[in-house]
Order: sequence, then C-alpha cells, then structure tokens
Amino acid sequence: MVAVDARVEVRPDVLAEMWNADPEAGRLGCAELEPVAGRAFLPGVVELIAIPLAVNVASDVVCAIVRRLLAARSGDGEDLEVVEVQIADRDRVIVVRTTRSSR
Repeated sequence: MVAVDARVEVRPDVLAEMWNADPEAGRLGCAELEPVAGRAFLPGVVELIAIPLAVNVASDVVCAIVRRLLAARSGDGEDLEVVEVQIADRDRVIVVRTTRSSR
C-alpha cells in the first residue's frame, strides 16, 4: 500500500496513473485506489494506492520507484519524503509526505 499525505501536490489517483504507465513499476503490479473510509489510518489520508506486488518485492524497490516517479513529475522542487511505516504488527505502508511545515 502507498499512502499520500493530503498536503502533497500529487493526488493519489495521479500517482496511481503514473505507476501504471511506467514499465518498471507496471511489471511489479497494477496500482488501484482504495478508500480509507471507516478505518483509522493516517491523518489527512483519504485514499490508499493498493499495488498487489509480486512475492519478495522489497519495499525499498517500491520506495525508489515512487521517488523516481515523483521526481519526474515535480518540477517545482516540492520537498517530499517517501518512507516505509509499519502499522499494527505486520502491515507496512509506503508513505509519501511533504517535509515542509504547514503554515
């Protein structure tokens, strides 16, 4: 799963489209949006990007692809960080968030 903070300028649906259009990312799995409604997750996150990955795909590979896609799109120099967060005992989520403080 990939979660995009609401303060990031790239919407989850756009990132999912970018993932699906990228040959390297597409080989790992197809990205689809999944609503978060009814679940406590991360503040400001309303949609997740679900990517059913092949077995044994390391999260650092997913993080690197997400970083590359965002860098190619972000010509304005938006300060983003892509990190893996463990939620509950075993669920891992790649989180895209801005490093700028909200004003």
